Amino acid sequence: MQEGLPNRNPKPRELVCAVCRPLDRGGRIWKTTQMLELRIEPASVGDIQKVANVHVRAWQWAYRGLMPDGYLDSLSVDRRALAWEVLLHDETIPAPYLAYRGTSAVGLAHAHTSRDTGASATTGEVTSIYLLPEYVGQGIGWRLWLTALDQLRASHHGIVTVWVLETNERGRNFYERAGLVADGETKMHSLGGSAITEVRYRGAL
Repeated sequence: MQEGLPNRNPKPRELVCAVCRPLDRGGRIWKTTQMLELRIEPASVGDIQKVANVHVRAWQWAYRGLMPDGYLDSLSVDRRALAWEVLLHDETIPAPYLAYRGTSAVGLAHAHTSRDTGASATTGEVTSIYLLPEYVGQGIGWRLWLTALDQLRASHHGIVTVWVLETNERGRNFYERAGLVADGETKMHSLGGSAITEVRYRGAL
């Protein structure tokens, strides 16, 4: 569900897309059919609150009914910002990407070398991909996904993995449409006093 590479902010490869073009510093810009600007670029330390806000609001919407309400309601942007601050100050970990619609941060993606026991150095993991609820269904999540995959390819990963809640049909459908398959690995942990099961998906880069 959540969370080195030699290059903290590698420049993604150009996508095969008639409506996108690469930007400096690894960002991208798209014009949608509504002609509203969508920009994706690496986050910096100054963006910590934006990253945390997207993270918390996305969890509270996406996992409602899948995790205890009390746990979701207790999530704090300020506490989440502290965790992202540690990551963004760690030069061995790549920065997350933020998606902007105009000047508003509306989405988040983060990818890194897999944290799984026994994973090879060429196995990457998309550790976070989240959207504000009002921007779901506009293709922004897919573009964040492609950006994360480009980052992993640029840092010499050949496999991508993701962990997703077993009960998260929306998330599982997304990864299946992207060509990933569940590889049989699961893990369990507790959130808010309830047992949570995640399943792992895997695909070739």
